[in-house]
Amino acid sequence: RGHRVRGLARSDQAADRVRSSGAEPVFGSLRELDRLTAAAREADVVIHTAATQDLERPTVDAAAVTAMRGALERGAFITTTGAPVARSSRPPVKEEDTGELPPALSWLTRAEARVLGAEHVRGVVVRPPIVYGDGAGPIAGMVQRARAEEISRYIGDGENRWSTVHVRDLAVAYSLLAESNERGVFHVAEREPVAMKQLFSAIGEAAYVAVKSWSLERASAEHGPMAGFLALDAALDAGKLRSLGWETRFGDALGGVCGALGNPAQRYR
Repeated sequence: RGHRVRGLARSDQAADRVRSSGAEPVFGSLRELDRLTAAAREADVVIHTAATQDLERPTVDAAAVTAMRGALERGAFITTTGAPVARSSRPPVKEEDTGELPPALSWLTRAEARVLGAEHVRGVVVRPPIVYGDGAGPIAGMVQRARAEEISRYIGDGENRWSTVHVRDLAVAYSLLAESNERGVFHVAEREPVAMKQLFSAIGEAAYVAVKSWSLERASAEHGPMAGFLALDAALDAGKLRSLGWETRFGDALGGVCGALGNPAQRYR
């Protein structure tokens, strides 16, 4: 879209991926605040999608965001939280329709406030649901787990619904918000959420394994808190973003997440 893009990279391999996307790598990690500060100071927009995968994630995120947001002298700071911030609901919910988070996720509320409260830059929060596409995202992990366990299992009747979005449609959303004058919270989701039974059936087909239901109790005993999340509804209404001209195209062309799971070009099989 004509922008000069710099991307954070922790290794030579990651730097090669950044270059192959047409961007310029910045070597560092979320824990290297001096490097984050220097890169943000040169930017018009910071888009924050990174996260550590450990118990220190809330602390690391707070320090990194504070450093980058403080160094940004103009433009916008766009951060990423997630669907759990929205209230659990089968009908898609709007951005202002939020619910109380479990203790393990309460830090997300503070993370959003940290960005939305910025005075000298435009603060934007993006809440994507399950992101899929190009053989990656949490869907890839679900397929790998199904192969390892030789079964794909949904919880209960599997009628609870989650929104999804293709990674390339999500990228367009970030770009659109960077180019706009908007601030605030935006959901980024396809129009129709998918039922968990349907999703895990497609995962089973991609992994070439059987598909069955199991109870929340058994799922929680084996997989911990993640099972509880997958038993909830997480359907998001992205009408606010659509009013700015955003539409899903990559995901729609594939037939959504289930179509992507069945498409060899998406590399889940």
